[in-house]
Amino acid sequence: MTVAVRKMDRIYALYKGDEYICDGTITEIARKTGKKPNYLQYMATKTYEKRISHGTNRLQMIELDEGE
Repeated sequence: MTVAVRKMDRIYALYKGDEYICDGTITEIARKTGKKPNYLQYMATKTYEKRISHGTNRLQMIELDEGE
């Protein structure tokens, strides 16, 4: 049986362009960066991905697989 992991408990990596900023849960990244958890959660959606420019200074949240 597979147990679904809540979005707030998943592990993400935050990048600015190609530069690694930090990783952790949304709550941990919020503490490290000063960004609001709701904004970070929004950044992990496909809607955010569609709306952002593809410039080198854009922030991007990448969900990490459990094996990484």
